[in-house]
Amino acid sequence: MNSILNNKHYFYLLLTILGGGFTFYFAMLGIIEHNGKFDSVEFIGSTWIDNYYAKSLSFDFWTGTIAGTFFILMEGMRLKMKRIWLYLLMTVFIAYAFGFPLFLFFRELHLRKQK
Repeated sequence: MNSILNNKHYFYLLLTILGGGFTFYFAMLGIIEHNGKFDSVEFIGSTWIDNYYAKSLSFDFWTGTIAGTFFILMEGMRLKMKRIWLYLLMTVFIAYAFGFPLFLFFRELHLRKQK
């Protein structure tokens, strides 16, 4: 159990790769489906109007995203981590599923250095 706790940063790194990879993959499929164009209005709108399941997932995602973003800011400032803004940019311009686990990965490394 101790080795798992000591290596949890690798789990965060795995989530970063999976989150960024799958998000990119499905975004590319959407772009291909729309003849090479990314329609951000349709992208956001589709998560709210398709059905109640999609709305449920959207509210779940946005609530978690807001909490996670707040956590990145507060925890990053508390630990005096450098370049917190970079994780926020990555969550917006790449994917939340990429930026948040990446922040957690570097947070763990930062905590290890402090010990």
